[in-house]
Amino acid sequence: MLKLHSPHTLKWVSLFGLFLAGCSYQPDDMPKIAPVTGVVTLDGQPLPEAEILFQPSSGRASTGMSDENGEYTLLFNRNTYGAKVDDHDVSIITYKQFDQSLSKLTAKVTEGDNVINLELKSKPKTKTR
Repeated sequence: MLKLHSPHTLKWVSLFGLFLAGCSYQPDDMPKIAPVTGVVTLDGQPLPEAEILFQPSSGRASTGMSDENGEYTLLFNRNTYGAKVDDHDVSIITYKQFDQSLSKLTAKVTEGDNVINLELKSKPKTKTR
């Protein structure tokens, strides 16, 4: 039977408590973060395997990757989903060609859940002679 008053037991319970407290640590200067999800489309079709970057006016960016349905979820850091509550410039990196001049994307992340769909247009084909 385990004795709760033994020095070893108290030591291990204390260490485990410190471990759990450390796992949930958030720095005091952590900005307000809100969940961000959405769908990336190119010419109305889901765009898979696109890397999405939300860059706030100051501070750390959030990133995500679209799945086969074009759906993405942003990650602020390895333990926190979402993006800073702020205005963001949005960048999308993909192997498909799209017209970035027609796709100057910005987004506003507000408190609460944010569903931000990103719609891209194909790059116009140039005529060859």
